[in-house]
Amino acid sequence: MSDKLIEECYKRSKELLKTNANAHGFMAATPSGGARERRYTNIFGRDASITSLGAIASGDKGLIRLAKRSLITLAKHQSRLGQIPYSVNPDKKEVLFYYMGDKDSTLWWLVALDFYNRASGDRTLKKRLAKKADRALTWLFYQDQNNCGLIEQCEASDWEDLMPDNGSVLYTNALWHKALALYGRERERKIVKDGLNHLFFPHGPRRALPPFIKKDAYRLKLLKILKKTTKAKPYYLDYVSSFYGSDRFDTFANLLTILSGVADRARSRAIIGHILRQKLNRPVPVEALHPVIRKGDRDWREYLKHRKQNLPHQYHNGGAWPFIGCFWVMALHKIGEKKRAQIELLKVAEANQINNWQFNEWFHGRTGQPMGMAGQTWNAGAFLLACHCLSNEIKL
Repeated sequence: MSDKLIEECYKRSKELLKTNANAHGFMAATPSGGARERRYTNIFGRDASITSLGAIASGDKGLIRLAKRSLITLAKHQSRLGQIPYSVNPDKKEVLFYYMGDKDSTLWWLVALDFYNRASGDRTLKKRLAKKADRALTWLFYQDQNNCGLIEQCEASDWEDLMPDNGSVLYTNALWHKALALYGRERERKIVKDGLNHLFFPHGPRRALPPFIKKDAYRLKLLKILKKTTKAKPYYLDYVSSFYGSDRFDTFANLLTILSGVADRARSRAIIGHILRQKLNRPVPVEALHPVIRKGDRDWREYLKHRKQNLPHQYHNGGAWPFIGCFWVMALHKIGEKKRAQIELLKVAEANQINNWQFNEWFHGRTGQPMGMAGQTWNAGAFLLACHCLSNEIKL
């Protein structure tokens, strides 16, 4: 194993974060013609927040200042109802919330704000932004449209911004569980955990109906439908909508169930085992979705062809993302697979190194061909976070 390559990637990651920052915080990618055209030079709610986690974990004072700047910029442009924007460009007075809005920018901002408070050495920012955080939580509670405790959403309204996930989505609600835990909302957190461990794991053994299911006739009916229409899997369903649940494997979402405490140890190991059996960590860790969506499948949407991005094994439809690879590394570390975690961290470093440290956004899930935007900021931020997680210096 090349510890030197990991050390070099760590150094390059810090450099990239400084390159990809402006007066307002962390941009999504290195400025270029293509990046400007696609608005990757904006401050994105989720990208900047995830990047900030690694910047803070690094202990580098300059990077911590940039993380603080990112969180403040996003807070300044919060909607009057509490939503953190999808992306902002203050210089152009541009504040964007995406087509159908998005849920995870607000969630990641809350996670990053709490992490800043715990790990930066500065406990003033969370107090300063306390009203903003309260408003963000209130907005998220209003996204529970059927009063079940879980957040509901439209299609294409989270980080997978061209995918059919809708209704109650695993990824969003694993993050919701994390945010509720961080902000002391214990009663609500337990409801979310109960819902995810039963509605999203419908074939699990149970002697009696859990409170989440038992208290509502429609959820009881939906659980029966899911048992009939999905296959028993060792992982959580991707999303649950009216009369339908998708039993595809959303890698990032399932990793977040491990890291957020939704999954117990046995289920965490089952999720890890599924990734290894399906070889989703090869050649680049890790593929975002399995199996991929193909034309004719129930999950197929015509917009998956937009820019030819979401073709099978590409982009969100089974493309491999180095930043998710870092969460894969952290999940391995959490369940005690420390040696394997180090091996996978090296593979992420190798992916970032391709084309003279191009830090490509994503890779073809089967061929490993580098694709997407170069100089992807959260690849670097997540790598720093994973390194400090493996050294037991921080806890997400």
